[in-house]
Amino acid sequence: MCVSARVIHRERAVHAALRPFALALTICLPSASGAQGTAAAWLDERTPAAESPDARCRGLARPPESPEDQRVRDRGWDLVGAYQGGWQIRVIRATAGYDGMCRPRAYQDFVFVRGVFAGTLSPQPMDSRADGALGRVAVRSSAEIIGDYARYAASDPLCCPSRITIVVFRVSAEPPVVVPVSASTSATAESPGPARTMALEGTSWQLVAFEGGDGTRLAPDDRTKYTIEFGAAGRLAARIDCNHGRGTWTSDGPNRLEVGPLALTRAMCPPGSLHDQIVRQWANIRSYVIRNGHLFVSLRADGGVYELEPLAR
Repeated sequence: MCVSARVIHRERAVHAALRPFALALTICLPSASGAQGTAAAWLDERTPAAESPDARCRGLARPPESPEDQRVRDRGWDLVGAYQGGWQIRVIRATAGYDGMCRPRAYQDFVFVRGVFAGTLSPQPMDSRADGALGRVAVRSSAEIIGDYARYAASDPLCCPSRITIVVFRVSAEPPVVVPVSASTSATAESPGPARTMALEGTSWQLVAFEGGDGTRLAPDDRTKYTIEFGAAGRLAARIDCNHGRGTWTSDGPNRLEVGPLALTRAMCPPGSLHDQIVRQWANIRSYVIRNGHLFVSLRADGGVYELEPLAR
């Protein structure tokens, strides 16, 4: 039997918050006398194995620990992370693939109640570091589950979504069905706003690492060789390994960052230096966010993110 579960919103604000997720779920449930296997029939609608994930990433998958785990695994999904449980509810996260850093791609959270499949926490598979990606899940009672979804603005770096949507799900008893009933969206704790537009002025940073859009991660051999100082009146000073330079910077809105041409010295840096890459990508800098005391500078077209920490004095 298939039941269409739709949310009746009492307020337009709730409806607008839920709209990006299209949370109208069609859940296939077992008949009273049918086998539980029919409950998960919709899982066969996609073929997770077709993603051909890297063997290194698959080796990190969690082994099945319960009959519910095994049912998901038997359909080709990899189990990732710890399950969330309580009150005879078990929420299992599983993925069909991985990115270059072994983060889940095309993942889903499956809900089982007393061993019976009750639905999912998203109407379609999700990607890590994408708008609508589900993060923390909490089972609050026998009738309630809460999920936190990352919300990205166009200028947000991949590391740091500027908003979060918290969705409350109701879990019905007989037959068990999980249904979204409310949602609220708010800025994350350190989202830059108009008052923070010039937050960079007077700060100095040193490079921690670069992470490319393909998941490649590079770290300098010495963080103090790669520094940037945002001075007053749009002046900028930088050290890029064996060279020093000066330039300009502007921030004309929240998260926005543009840098002008950099006048650099011309020493030949040693092999393995990040110098040439940084110089080549300098003009592609487009946005920033300060999160947990670190500065994340993003390149246009998902070209990557530079992570920096306050300069050691």
